[in-house]
Amino acid sequence: MNRSMALLAFVFVGWNMAIAQGFELENGAAEHTFYPDATQPVDCAIHFKNVKKTAMVFAYEKVSIDYPSAWDVSFCDNRNCYATFLNNDTMAKVAPNAEASLKITVFPNGKADTAIVKYALWDFENPSDRDTITWNIYIRWGANTNTWLMDMVTAYPNPVKDVLHVVGVEDAEGQLIDAKGAFVKSVSVQNGSVDVSELSAGVYSLVLKSAVGVNRVGFVRQ
Repeated sequence: MNRSMALLAFVFVGWNMAIAQGFELENGAAEHTFYPDATQPVDCAIHFKNVKKTAMVFAYEKVSIDYPSAWDVSFCDNRNCYATFLNNDTMAKVAPNAEASLKITVFPNGKADTAIVKYALWDFENPSDRDTITWNIYIRWGANTNTWLMDMVTAYPNPVKDVLHVVGVEDAEGQLIDAKGAFVKSVSVQNGSVDVSELSAGVYSLVLKSAVGVNRVGFVRQ
């Protein structure tokens, strides 16, 4: 794999129209491209609008997953977020002219790599008519970025309940970021550990500033 470029793809294959099965794609496009930084979590979401005159239930199913083990992930539909890719599920009911979405938040943890993820999407009332969906995400390190600094820092246990142990940084100031990329709170790593017991269950990213640079570690709070 090319370690200087990361590609995450979810592709809607075979759609030549913006409307299919009674729903419309965001901006009328079947494919969306993102260019995140390798040190930042990024939300990769495509929205679907119900253009039927009645409420719709979207259904989805995993087609194929090729996702680096070094990356963390949050997978969300319009009901819940999960710390893994689901095999299949249905979404909450969507009213006429309202939207739903599938979203993957990628936590690359400073690792340049390649991923390809594909899901089928359809109207639950019309299971015989399915389409396979495409998002593109490219992650590129700058020429002067020291990727080895990111490799130095890891954390365990993962998932975690109370105390997250950080390997590679003894004392540092940091921030906790949630699965949506929003700031949660500032924290301090002391003697290689940080208390995360007050966090709600979910996927987070710990961003640290120390003598070795800026480092990001993803983890799941049980």
